[in-house]
Amino acid sequence: MIINILSKLQTTSKLKYNLFDSSISLFGQLEEVCIEIARELQEKDEGEKAIPIKISKTNDYEFIFRIGGDVLIFILQSNIVKLPEDTYMAKSKYLKSDPDLNYFGQILIYNFLSDTIDFGRLDDPGYLIGRILLNKENKFFLEGDRKIVFNFPELKDNLVSKEKMRSLVEQLILSALNNDLLAPAFHDLMVINYHQKLEHTSSMGNPQKIGFDFFAKNRE
Repeated sequence: MIINILSKLQTTSKLKYNLFDSSISLFGQLEEVCIEIARELQEKDEGEKAIPIKISKTNDYEFIFRIGGDVLIFILQSNIVKLPEDTYMAKSKYLKSDPDLNYFGQILIYNFLSDTIDFGRLDDPGYLIGRILLNKENKFFLEGDRKIVFNFPELKDNLVSKEKMRSLVEQLILSALNNDLLAPAFHDLMVINYHQKLEHTSSMGNPQKIGFDFFAKNRE
């Protein structure tokens, strides 16, 4: 039994530790790309009133990119995951060639409204517009906004690079900015109680994004 435990620690556990280190590196690269983009936008913004553009670090596993009325929240998951065997990706020839390729680090990118954070509107929705899954070969696949997903190769051909991360972040920003807010029906706002008025004035109308077309299926 001890031999079996030791074997597992020396194989799967070591794989997970190494993969998490790679995920940390990729997360840091994404933060550097966001800082670079923010600086370029600030330098080129010549309007009378500067557009709010800011990068803030919540902790080692999360940072926020605020741009105009939108916020992108990047979250590094601390656990390594394995895809279920019955999913489309797990059945691909590439992953079946080596079981260790089926372990992934995860980075999640959510889109919230800036006002959601400014006013602490806890009931406002956020949208997972991108999920990056990274394997031991430093290859990744992307799930999320369909318009973005189709701009990247399949997992077996999709090696991480700064150029790809730059392209991804730029597309995430445009995706967030291009999706306007949909007003709720008048009847949904017609009657409120006074407690709702006191507690939720800033969120009256509860706007939601309307244009995301999410995609999480294989293209093969």
